[in-house]
Amino acid sequence: MSGKQKVSTGISPSGYIHFGNVREVMTGDIIHKSIQMENMVSHFIYLCDDIDPLRKVYPFLPESYAEHVGKPLRDIPAPEGPLKYSEYFIQPFIKTMERLNIRPEVIRTGELYRDGKLGDIIDESIRKKDAIRNILEKFSGRELEDDWFPYNPRCAQCGRISSAKVTGYREGKVSYECPCGHKGESDIYRDEGKLPWRVEWPAKWKVLGVTVEPFGKDHGTQGGSYDTGKAISEQVFGYRAPEPMMFERILLKGKGAMHSSTGINIPAEEMLRFAPPEIIRYVIARVPPARYIDFDPGAGFLNLVDEYERLYRMHREGNLDQDKKALLEMCDAGRSQDEIPDYRHLTTLVQIYSDDSRIGSIINRGEVKFRDDILKERISMAREWIRLYAPEESKFRISGTNDPVEMTPGHKTVICALHSELSSSLNWTPESIHESARKAIEKSGLEPAAGFVSIYLAIIGKERGPRLGFFLSGLDRDSVLKRLIFLCGE
Repeated sequence: MSGKQKVSTGISPSGYIHFGNVREVMTGDIIHKSIQMENMVSHFIYLCDDIDPLRKVYPFLPESYAEHVGKPLRDIPAPEGPLKYSEYFIQPFIKTMERLNIRPEVIRTGELYRDGKLGDIIDESIRKKDAIRNILEKFSGRELEDDWFPYNPRCAQCGRISSAKVTGYREGKVSYECPCGHKGESDIYRDEGKLPWRVEWPAKWKVLGVTVEPFGKDHGTQGGSYDTGKAISEQVFGYRAPEPMMFERILLKGKGAMHSSTGINIPAEEMLRFAPPEIIRYVIARVPPARYIDFDPGAGFLNLVDEYERLYRMHREGNLDQDKKALLEMCDAGRSQDEIPDYRHLTTLVQIYSDDSRIGSIINRGEVKFRDDILKERISMAREWIRLYAPEESKFRISGTNDPVEMTPGHKTVICALHSELSSSLNWTPESIHESARKAIEKSGLEPAAGFVSIYLAIIGKERGPRLGFFLSGLDRDSVLKRLIFLCGE
């Protein structure tokens, strides 16, 4: 590529814009920033197709929305509040993009129609409708209806944009008859109708000057909407089709592909309640676009956070190769991080303490002192992850001093030895606690795995738990010792 580039992505805001949709806009963002890194000029746009019709009553909508099916999303009421339907769903996503350091120019397609910017190309589409018909039939392998027309008028009476029959065209006015009984005319230079999707897509390429566009794999199948769009753009409109960048979907582990209409999704704004912006970018940037992402918001998410934190520490230590540096750069959410508190450790501490200041004081015991705003954010996110997505093995309750627990003689040997080691240790740090546990297990004669089971049973009544050194260092030392001596003397 050479010269100025325009990267375009977009969505029809028909429902909650979810994490799967983030992959499209972030792929566009990565392309846009990569072009800029090559010292080229790039403009990034995001199209909100707010003039698309409501296609059906989705599961999250009340049955009363049946009266709005077929009407433009920008014209119908939102599920709640004063906004229109399209704005209700697009505005939170715009805020989400900003927090992810994705800052395209947002263009509402309805305004392109309203301002007459698509008028000339609508006229061209109508005049060349036979050529467009031939392309659509050739690629789809099926014949279009005899009355097919490359423009859908919006009925001035019922407001629907997908049901009127075109009866004529003259000097920018499309005459129509609607099943509701109304007859009228639509002005193609106003938002009184729209092009069908497969014609509208290439029309927007030409009008907006798009040179690069990422899109989902479903659009890139043989004979799919990109193939027809490319043919219409180049053979009818005389405009070179944008360079394609196909990407795979994000699957929600165990549930399948995310869709706004099915409810199988995580709304993008909800992701930011438990996932730092850098981590969301990392989840997507680390996987090539051609590979699908099987996203696990539970234990898998915690492992990805660990990966990112290791990468960030290596970067600060100057130990990253060029590829990893480039990856980390694409994870930049546009804010200073300084150091990053250990997210996994925080998921342990928030289950021990309800007081955020107590958690902060524990985290800041070491040499590194974390910024209050970053620490507060991470504590809140860790709590939300525990509430929403933590698997049972990550949840726990601290046993009381005298709570009974079933233990073998071997388990008790480990507990007594650990009490002795911890009582004599001068430091209550993760490192010294882990070393004390290692020595206690060694003295007991048990295998390491069995020895650690003994300790977890004593403290939380489960065979597994958080990283032991970090975990116990967050507990009150005297309380731990009292618990151990109680079990040792039972």
